[in-house]
Amino acid sequence: MTKLATGITPSGIPNDVLRIEEHAEVALDFEQRALLALDVSWLEYRAEFRRQMIKQGFLKHPWRSIFEADMIFTLIGHKWLQGEILTVKQVATYFEAFTSDVTITRHIDDMVVSGTLVRTPDPKDRRRLLLMPTQRLFEIGRIFLEARKAIARRHGYVYDPARAASGQ
Repeated sequence: MTKLATGITPSGIPNDVLRIEEHAEVALDFEQRALLALDVSWLEYRAEFRRQMIKQGFLKHPWRSIFEADMIFTLIGHKWLQGEILTVKQVATYFEAFTSDVTITRHIDDMVVSGTLVRTPDPKDRRRLLLMPTQRLFEIGRIFLEARKAIARRHGYVYDPARAASGQ
């Protein structure tokens, strides 16, 4: 995992209440403000998508955290695209700072019921359960990713791997 350096010490940050009249003076640059707007746009899209999933009967337990579920799907799909199949235990380890093993297992149960994941015993060690994504997961993922690309573009972000590699 990547170690993040913030350069900020808790004692060096004032905890003064900000007044709404000063909203334009907060020390965020245009890119940072665009990222906030991007996150809010994604949240709005994600909320509407969830309403549609509930309405169409896709979610067995609609009260579970969509953010945990989205990250579980993202992790499993991304690793699978890299040629790695994750186990239930590995997924739980990624999320141990955020939620319990039981919560992760319940999310995975929901995903299996919805047809987006399949649990299959590891042929090398039958005690390990491999999490196999289905085509349905990638179809839903494609919808999500297209929405995220469109939202990112609306906020000024462009995929440019050459520029990113040069550190610009």
